[in-house]
Amino acid sequence: MKRRAFLALAGGLAVAPGSVLAAKKTNTNTSSKPAAKATAKKPAGKAGAKAAPAKSNARGNTANLRPSAPNQPPAGHVTGMRPAPLPRPRQQSWRHYDLVVKVAAPDSGQPLRAWIPVPSENDWQRVEDLDWQGNYGKAGLRRDGDSGLLTFFAEWPAGTRAPTLELKLRLGTRQRLFDITRRGATPETEEVLNQNLQSLGPWPQDVLAELAERITGRIREPMPQALAIYDWVVDHGISCSGAPESIQAALCARNDGGTGLAGIFVALCRACGIPARRVSGQRLGPSRQSPSLGASGDVSTAQHWRAEFHAPFYGWVPVDPADAALAQRQDGDSGALRKRLFGFWEMNWAAYSSADGVHLPQGPGESLPVVDRPLLAQVERDGSVRLLGRQGSISLEARPSEG
Repeated sequence: MKRRAFLALAGGLAVAPGSVLAAKKTNTNTSSKPAAKATAKKPAGKAGAKAAPAKSNARGNTANLRPSAPNQPPAGHVTGMRPAPLPRPRQQSWRHYDLVVKVAAPDSGQPLRAWIPVPSENDWQRVEDLDWQGNYGKAGLRRDGDSGLLTFFAEWPAGTRAPTLELKLRLGTRQRLFDITRRGATPETEEVLNQNLQSLGPWPQDVLAELAERITGRIREPMPQALAIYDWVVDHGISCSGAPESIQAALCARNDGGTGLAGIFVALCRACGIPARRVSGQRLGPSRQSPSLGASGDVSTAQHWRAEFHAPFYGWVPVDPADAALAQRQDGDSGALRKRLFGFWEMNWAAYSSADGVHLPQGPGESLPVVDRPLLAQVERDGSVRLLGRQGSISLEARPSEG
């Protein structure tokens, strides 16, 4: 699925949250033979008339996909591409990455479902191509209407032997650099700002409020307040001491993909009235900034969380306290990179969502606090959906790509 078709489909899902581009099987064969790519088809005008291939339309209507050979499960690929709008000034040229997600689920007597988060679209990242194949019963794009998270959804009927899915994404990214010398209008809705002032995490709010006041002191402007909080979080993420006991574990976590430090930064910003949010994401390639801040090849456990805060006249400002602390701990960074990561994201990484919680379409009834990797679930006999955790085999491979 090239970029034009992807944007049309993702746009259509944004208009109708919870709708699905379904790639439904045209036969009931659940063979696990390799799947062939499918082509888009529109219904024949008259009975018996031969259907002609059709391009994906701009409204993002459902495309019925059919196998190109008998007894083959469907796959998805739609052609046609239009370049994305030019980015904002002071951004660098595009980098490109290929991400391949493979699902090899265990045999099950019950239906199985999988959700693979798809990177969001913005000025510094875009999905350029999307292909999939497998022996699923149906598959397609779905969006959570509350969080905005876009996922690739697949479902296997009960009794499917060796359920498989392979999803290939080609991504374009460019550096995100905040410039403090540039001021201007920063339109953002009051609803979004209020959402990002709500209390976050399991930490006691009175402890956070007292700590935020102690960190910021007499500083009253949002930008220097956020910088003081950032420095405090990085310092205590490195030393792992001197913080209130109730947040110590989050600051000292070493294998949480940055969720702890990003979460503490956001919670402290919110405690002093600065809208802020965590951003879930996936490392895609080596870092040009520091050896420990990249990943390539098997990136199945290379999820990473960053953060943003909103400042008047500047809008959303990117920060990465977790990587700032990691670079100083592991690479002996002298502090130059730490300063840069206040207002900078190196885009060897793809962002998924900045929501505090996500409801998976046709997933468990409760909201999930984190969706930063593919998930697999089984549909029980009573209709409930149970996440399988590590019982399913899901791998992620990423590599830089040319062009």
